[in-house]
Amino acid sequence: MAYEPTGVQAMFPVYLQRMAERGQSREQYNIAVALNEANLNQNLETLYQKLLEIEDYLSGQQ
Repeated sequence: MAYEPTGVQAMFPVYLQRMAERGQSREQYNIAVALNEANLNQNLETLYQKLLEIEDYLSGQQ
């Protein structure tokens, strides 16, 4: 049983603002927060899938 590594995917940058910047509209702030939330969720999903792959490999259930 040979393990075939799938590699590691790039993570997406996440910048969490504490408050809106000066001159930034509420809508711009909400969009920035939503984009960061999506990037964070995608990073967590990538890590979760990689952990499942490792767990399957370690248990021999390929």
